[in-house]
This record gives sequence, structure tokens and C-alpha cells, in this order.
Amino acid sequence: MKTCFIVNTSLEKGLPIYLKSVGYNQCQEHIIRKNGHPDFHYLHTAHGSGVLIVDGKEYIVDEFTAFFLWPGVPHEYYAISSEWSTVWLTFNGPASEMILKTMGIKPFEIFKLSSKQYLEGILEAISNKASFYNYIVSIECSQLIYSFILHMALNLQNKIERNFESNYLKLLPILKYIEENYFKNITLDELSKQIGLSPQHLCSVFKKTFQTTPYEYLIRIRIQKAKELLIKNPMIQIKEVCYEVGFKNPSYFCYMFKKLEGITPMQFKRLFG
Repeated sequence: MKTCFIVNTSLEKGLPIYLKSVGYNQCQEHIIRKNGHPDFHYLHTAHGSGVLIVDGKEYIVDEFTAFFLWPGVPHEYYAISSEWSTVWLTFNGPASEMILKTMGIKPFEIFKLSSKQYLEGILEAISNKASFYNYIVSIECSQLIYSFILHMALNLQNKIERNFESNYLKLLPILKYIEENYFKNITLDELSKQIGLSPQHLCSVFKKTFQTTPYEYLIRIRIQKAKELLIKNPMIQIKEVCYEVGFKNPSYFCYMFKKLEGITPMQFKRLFG
């Protein structure tokens, strides 16, 4: 893997995510960053092992371990084997924090790799493209970094989100009920009875699992169904769509549509209907 450090232009910095550096270090030196790294920073071990220190705690980084740090997180790492080689990626961009939060990736993560080969494949692809860096390549690298973040999040779930799967399975009847009855007047009590939880407990589990409330999820499903109706039937009236997907007030329907989609139902109809 080639090592590349990118000097970004103002054009590239306008991308949601842009590459800062990627590479392979055959002999990882001792790093101390009291003020943290200026960019989002991923590293895993290729061979050997090292120690990572964050917030006074020490962590072994062996050949099955990776860590990820947001900008500004103080840290230190050094080799504890005769040779510690590492692979790393740094990136930044105006959408980076939002994407990471959406994926549930915290300012400091250390985790075991279940798909190291796949992640290394993405990093290799980024490295190959970065060798001939230009604006078009920067867009391609941005797409690859987004893919990398998704797969890193899957590795994180294997370690720290062990209840995600059980919560998801527990909530499946709720999701199915909303999908089949979104056009009705669904209440929280009605939903909670589907899986035998109190309304308060349901809200807590739902929010923890999907980072949204059952009501917000219902609204998103209704808006999605409204979009499908507007695309399938260009002649349909906005008021008719409103009632068909379960809204009682056309003004509120238009308000929520614009809030979630950024355009009004009429504008969406003109664009896609």
C-alpha cells in the first residue's frame, strides 16, 4: 500500500468527506498527541502489536484490533513488539461528524476486526487512487471513505452493540404493524401492546435502537408512502395524498414533508411525478 498525504484545495474541502492521508507504516514510531489529531483518524495493526493510551487507560492493539479517534482526542501509541507495522486513514469534511453520529461511532472507539481483509481492500483502493490525486479522484475517494465508515460501523456493532440485534428482533412486530397500518390513527398505547411493553419502555428501547421515536418513525413511513403515491400517480391531488397516508391536516402534511425532504409535496410532484 502506498502512503499518500493530500494537500486539499478549497474545491475538495467542499466535499461532504475528503481524504487527508492513507498509508502503511512498516515501523510505527512512538506518537504523542496531547491535543489530538486534527482530522478523523483510523489505525489498525498489520503485523506485531502496540499500546494505545487514551484518557489514562492502556489498550493493546494487536493484529485483530483497530482504533478510531475524532479530531482533538488526546492520545499516545507505541510499539511493544520488535516490529509494529500499521495501516491508517485520516479524513475530514463538513458531513463527517453527522455521518459518524448517525452510525453511532463515538469520539473514541477501539474494537476487534471481523472483516479486516475487506477494510484493507477499501484502504488499498483509496491509496491507489490517491497516487494520482485530482478533483475527480477526490470524489471517488470520498465515496470509498463513506463505504469504509459503513463497514467500520459493522465491526463496531460486533463488539459494543451486542443488544442491537435482540432489540431489533423485539421491535420487528412494531415495524411490521406500522408498515401495514400507517394510514390509520396509530397510538403509542396501541404500539406498546404489540410487544407487551409499557409506552415509556417502548419509546426508550425504540430510541436506543433506531435513534428516533416511534412517532417520528411513523411520520417518516407516511412521507415515504406519500412520495411513492406522487411518483406513481402524477394526477393525484396533494390533499388526497395527505389523507391516504394517514395525515389529518394538509398543512401539517406539507410542513412535515418539507421538513424531511427539503421541498414541498408540489415541488416533489413537479420534479418526479
